[in-house]
Amino acid sequence: MTGLVRKATLFAVCGLLAASAAFASVPSPANSTVPPCFSLVGDDGAGNIDGSGEFCVVVRDLANFPINNSLVVVDLSNCSNLVICDNNELGFTVDCGSQTVRGFTGAGGTLCFRIKGYANNSAGNVTPYNPYNCARVFADGVLLASPSVSAFDHDGFGVGPADLSSWLSDSFNSGNLASRSDYDCSGDIGPADLSIWLDVSFDVLPTNGGSTNNCPQAPKGDCGIIP
Repeated sequence: MTGLVRKATLFAVCGLLAASAAFASVPSPANSTVPPCFSLVGDDGAGNIDGSGEFCVVVRDLANFPINNSLVVVDLSNCSNLVICDNNELGFTVDCGSQTVRGFTGAGGTLCFRIKGYANNSAGNVTPYNPYNCARVFADGVLLASPSVSAFDHDGFGVGPADLSSWLSDSFNSGNLASRSDYDCSGDIGPADLSIWLDVSFDVLPTNGGSTNNCPQAPKGDCGIIP
């Protein structure tokens, strides 16, 4: 009888350990880190994506330990009138059908994205607006957060004077609920956002690659406008 009790106890302990190990590998939204917003950017014409748009996701489990090799998916399918490029940097996969960009975390459970793209806002104040918190960031199928998405390029031809005109149109429209022109995650479009746009336009930020080009047609172009 004592032997049976010992075996039963051993099996129970092993089961608890196995369950604990499996449970620990589940991403935790509360413990993981996702920025409240990020920006779509261009490149410098040589393929160097503007670092002004870099944002990092850190995936941690329920015990607050980082999860390496976790699949992180940034889903922009709800971000109306934005366009992502299907020629993003190596190590990432762009799926135009689902409007997603994905990759795997490395050391420390961290993955940093720089997503090329632009806003379909060439005429200024173009609807439908991409709403705030339209993106969804998943890790191994678990929704971590829903950040807002902005874009420095409003016409798909790189950052320039025409984009400033479109940005101003957004800023003067008091009923505009688009996050495409809100670069500081404030929930509003104002002078601070203009300052950030000008820094990117004149390429004065200490980042890799300007935003003079966007979604070149060769060898790949863009994923099409998100409805």
